[in-house]
Amino acid sequence: MQGDWRTAFEHYEHDRLQEAYELAEALGLGSGGQYASWYRLVEAEWLTRRRSKRVSLTDWLEFEYIEAEVGNSADGLAEIAVSACRRVAERLGYTRNDKTLIAILAKEADAPWAANPWGYCADKYPFEKICLPHHLVSRPRDFAQAVAHEFAHVISLNLSLGRAPRWLEEAVSVLAEWQYDGQVWVGFKRGRFAWLSPRALEAAFASGDDEETEEDELWLAYQQAGWIGRYLGETFEEKRLGDLLREHTNESVWRNLLGGLLGRTRTEMAMQAVYGLSTMQVFARSLDYLKELPRP
Repeated sequence: MQGDWRTAFEHYEHDRLQEAYELAEALGLGSGGQYASWYRLVEAEWLTRRRSKRVSLTDWLEFEYIEAEVGNSADGLAEIAVSACRRVAERLGYTRNDKTLIAILAKEADAPWAANPWGYCADKYPFEKICLPHHLVSRPRDFAQAVAHEFAHVISLNLSLGRAPRWLEEAVSVLAEWQYDGQVWVGFKRGRFAWLSPRALEAAFASGDDEETEEDELWLAYQQAGWIGRYLGETFEEKRLGDLLREHTNESVWRNLLGGLLGRTRTEMAMQAVYGLSTMQVFARSLDYLKELPRP
């Protein structure tokens, strides 16, 4: 990574969007366009920040939007956002009040080249930032699901200190959103779609971030992760998913030493501690659970 881009990323991570955008614009997209997605991300947030209004909804949640573009919908969307966040927090046993900013991006950022057309969560300082596309403004149900999905990422980041694998974060987020694709369910059930191993599922998300994975393959990865989250949530209790995330921060010397000797990851040890199962067992039982359901 070039030094100048490191500075741009540092500005972005501290939500200094004007500085990040001006530097990104000066640097360009890189010789092979490798910074195109990052540039679009910074651009969308800066286009919003230039004209946005920012209000406090609770002592831990802020809401950013462009009045001229959101209009009379702002109050209703704010209520939906607070309700969705509180509902997800209750389901996962999350009692902390980590600072969070929810921003509705500028309408002009709703473009075919948008890096995250359904929203994203950015780990920033001194808060987590949820960015949602403008097209959700006129669809309250989809807006609520998007807030739930992204706020679950806020919870995963803070409970695990960023140590949980991506597939587990998405398992929690898709469960929070509660949106399952019936056709994909049939495909998994009949063996038409591959049920990936933990390593392969993590790789699918990683390559998706690098834009090397087909959109359909990434959707399958999200759906598989969601079914794993659903299996754990419905079989054991959703709040234990919060315990699973917390367990990633366990710094017991003897536990980690033993895990290292046995070649176990933090996730493997957390699974054993919370559920008494290996990660491979959880993946296998999640597929069995899916197959036994009469409908998705």
